[in-house]
Amino acid sequence: MAFDKRQLAREIERDRRAQVSSRLSNLRLLLKAAQRERREAIEGIRLRCRAARLKLRTNCEAQRHRARADGEIAIQSRKREIREERYFDQLQRSSLRSSSAAKRRAPVVRGEREAESDDEVRRNLPPELVAVFNRVRRTIKGSPRKSRSEAFLDWAEENPEEIYALQDRNAEREVKRLVKEYEREAAKQSRGRVPF
Repeated sequence: MAFDKRQLAREIERDRRAQVSSRLSNLRLLLKAAQRERREAIEGIRLRCRAARLKLRTNCEAQRHRARADGEIAIQSRKREIREERYFDQLQRSSLRSSSAAKRRAPVVRGEREAESDDEVRRNLPPELVAVFNRVRRTIKGSPRKSRSEAFLDWAEENPEEIYALQDRNAEREVKRLVKEYEREAAKQSRGRVPF
């Protein structure tokens, strides 16, 4: 009987170990399957992300190229408009200059073109450019083929940013002068008022 109990206990232990071993092997298989699924899921996500990044990159590249092309077209169009506007303005000024110069005096001699005085240049310029000419007049020289007025107008065409900067400075000075004048007037008026 004792032998049967020991034998029975061993068989029970063997069965328990077999069940544990079977469960462990099943769990190992499930673990490997889970690991494989995780790897496949991560790889799938990585591939989808790579494809999405590539798609975004190509979309962004296409948008960047499109923006550059559209911007370049707009810039070239504006430059062309500016050139045309300057050309027509120059034609108008030269026709006005030639008609007014013909009325005023006889044909200009070669030496007279180079020696055109500051006052003559100021008379030939539009009023808004006179202040700019006053700032740069020492650098403007005439030539046998070009008067100082023409040389200044050519310079003005080539340097619009400097003209705007000089005009801005003049405008700021004028605004400051007007503000000071206004403040002086306001101070005079406030002194003359009765406080009650």
